[in-house]
Amino acid sequence: MDVTIKKIKFTTINKTYTEKVRDWRGRHCFATQYPNPDGKRIFLTWYFVKKGYTISKVFHRSGEFLYYYCDVMEMRQVGRLRYVMVDLLLDMIIYPDGRYHLIDVDEFAAAIEKGQLKKRQQVYTLQTLDKMIRLHTNRTFIPGYIHEATMFPLTDSPRKQS
Repeated sequence: MDVTIKKIKFTTINKTYTEKVRDWRGRHCFATQYPNPDGKRIFLTWYFVKKGYTISKVFHRSGEFLYYYCDVMEMRQVGRLRYVMVDLLLDMIIYPDGRYHLIDVDEFAAAIEKGQLKKRQQVYTLQTLDKMIRLHTNRTFIPGYIHEATMFPLTDSPRKQS
């Protein structure tokens, strides 16, 4: 089964991808796997549509787990297996030892300054990030099925863009 995702990031991305679903937990939680453009890292990404974020388990191309990469997203289903996702710029990296690091705060600030993010989106982003950090602090953010997940073999064709 394939899912189509239109991803919009105010600073760099406006692309539509068709990807193979790797884990289906209903239309509001599913995973896909794709290589990072650098070719060295593989992202196994769960889309939590109703919760407003993604959690990617990032692997080295060899299959070694590196870290979790978590994006704050505004997501909605627009058709059968079709989604639009707006990247709201703030991201969190969670390392295997539990430490976390916020990234792209400068991009978020620049987007606010340029008027690219509506006030509603700014508030939603900060509230969602706060929820993610609180859940992580309580050790309930990354579900067990993601902790246990392994990288899928790299035999499939790369993601299809349109």
